[in-house]
Amino acid sequence: MKAHIARNQNAGVPLALGWNLSAGDRGKLDGMAPAFGMKVLPVSPADAGKTVAQLGEVETRSARTLVLEPGAYPSALVLANFKDKDVDTLLDLMKQAQVNIPLKAVVTPANRSWVFGDLLAHLQEEHTAFTAAKETAKA
Repeated sequence: MKAHIARNQNAGVPLALGWNLSAGDRGKLDGMAPAFGMKVLPVSPADAGKTVAQLGEVETRSARTLVLEPGAYPSALVLANFKDKDVDTLLDLMKQAQVNIPLKAVVTPANRSWVFGDLLAHLQEEHTAFTAAKETAKA
């Protein structure tokens, strides 16, 4: 009897992990997906305890028990397996299409093992600090 190993169907596939996306923004991303060979995967509040790496895998085990309220953070998009030029192109297209997702990140070797909820918290802190610095510079 041969052992069967579950393969990650998303290995190497550009992924957009979406948190709290509006229906309109989700539709726009879905419309852009074929141009990048991208899969848009919504992250549910119950999946907030999984690592960023686990979210794109076929079978996952929860890193810890963490369930967020659906509106705990503003909408966010975490991109994985994209070429740098494709990230830039996607972000430009999102801006042109007026996609409103304030928190954005790219999966890196450093944040790949982070729990998704912790990554959201970190992105929110960075966004708040960046927005405050921008306002201070205007004054």
